[in-house]
Amino acid sequence: CVVGQRCFLIRKKIRILSQRTTRDKLLVFLNLKAKQAGSKEFDIPYNRQELADFLCVERSAMSVEISKLRREGIIESEKNHFKLIAPSGTPG
Repeated sequence: CVVGQRCFLIRKKIRILSQRTTRDKLLVFLNLKAKQAGSKEFDIPYNRQELADFLCVERSAMSVEISKLRREGIIESEKNHFKLIAPSGTPG
């Protein structure tokens, strides 16, 4: 059902955007994508600017958070390819 799928996507986006910080928005998004892919390693359909627009955050702030998550050993990333490494403490 197209309406049901659309409703499901809207609920996911609301869940992401209801997070207070750029980091939390990013982590919830990545965890949802990992669940959707059925793997901790996956590609996202966005470049950095498109992802920032989707998350309603500044691209530079998002890039800083991605770098921090990499340094902390929580994720690995290269362009639009991500791998979740360690639990983030944020529900996904």
